[in-house]
Amino acid sequence: MNYFITVSEARRLIEAERYLTQPTFKPLIKSLGHYTAEAIVAPVAVPSFDNSAMDGYGFRYADLADNTPLTVTQVIAAGQLPTDFHLGKGEAVRIFTGAKVPEGVDTVVIQEKVTLEGDLIHFNREEVKQGDNIRLKGSQTEIGTTILPAHTLITPQVIGFLAGFGIPTICVYHKLKIGVLVTGDELLDLGEPLVEGKIYNSNAYTLHAELIALGQHLQRITMVNDTKGATLNAIEKTLAEVDVLLLTGGISVGDYDYVRGALQEAGVTEIFYKIKQKPGKPLYFGKRGDKYVFAMPGNPASVFTCFHIYVKPFLLALTGAHDSFHEQTEATLLSTIKKKGKELTVFFKAVQTPQGVKPLEGQESYRMDSVAKANCLIEFPAEKDFLPQGETVKIYQL
Repeated sequence: MNYFITVSEARRLIEAERYLTQPTFKPLIKSLGHYTAEAIVAPVAVPSFDNSAMDGYGFRYADLADNTPLTVTQVIAAGQLPTDFHLGKGEAVRIFTGAKVPEGVDTVVIQEKVTLEGDLIHFNREEVKQGDNIRLKGSQTEIGTTILPAHTLITPQVIGFLAGFGIPTICVYHKLKIGVLVTGDELLDLGEPLVEGKIYNSNAYTLHAELIALGQHLQRITMVNDTKGATLNAIEKTLAEVDVLLLTGGISVGDYDYVRGALQEAGVTEIFYKIKQKPGKPLYFGKRGDKYVFAMPGNPASVFTCFHIYVKPFLLALTGAHDSFHEQTEATLLSTIKKKGKELTVFFKAVQTPQGVKPLEGQESYRMDSVAKANCLIEFPAEKDFLPQGETVKIYQL
């Protein structure tokens, strides 16, 4: 059994359990938030034909050598296909943005630089270079080019990019079905009157929002009473429906902490329990068959931190993210920070700016005011108890 292990060992054990969900084909617009399961190759060139980059006048550049006005003989709008058209010597076409450039035209001058007299155009020829304002076929992408590698996140801009190739469906990794169990007799749901000795359930909403942000599928969220029977029943019922189960509360060693025992009784194999860290020391990770379980403490800042350091990279890895366990960056510390002892790794809520990163006030595990302000977490290594201003520190973006 892996008990009270280091942060790096915990992340290694979680990463070792990752697998990839099944590939599935999705309509392009419904692929948002998924990761590509295979490389995507350009089925057409983009642009697929030479076209005008501006509204203006197209002509043969060599005809400027005669230094005589060019005569406009045709108008070509976007979407029109000029047929039986021959560009004679000294002739030009009126052409609009996106319109196909006809045979013979190799340069376009923008309309703002042109004076039109009848069907004759005049402009400063010294300002024009051959090939101006023409987008050549394949100048963005040649047909057959790999346009997206596998494991690429589909964002709105990626959808727009792929739509430009006429791609209607793509192959992506399937999203997970995730269940959330929140334990605690002291919890009230939103909208209920506050009772002395009770607190509002923030963990359910934190995790629900985090899963929405990741584009994952929340199958079930349940509030569980602090009894052995209720805990076991909720675990069994939810595990039957989901790929990953997240629990909060009841994982420590108090008289009303039933989660660890219930997980064992439900046939979940423990991979590790407890990490040398703060916040979130009593973190549990286990599996039953191909289903995985994270059991986190009940304090809301602990849940938030554990989700971002451990749960989030695991969920992303399973659904196709290429390197989710190694996305940490570095920043310069803007103020000195200290911690007690050299036993635990401590994660500080912090704000990163272009100048560096600064820890926030209110680092206690029950406080969510610092969580609400934070845009990153600083990792304070276990082997140190003092980090001076100007030190380079590892950070996790939120």
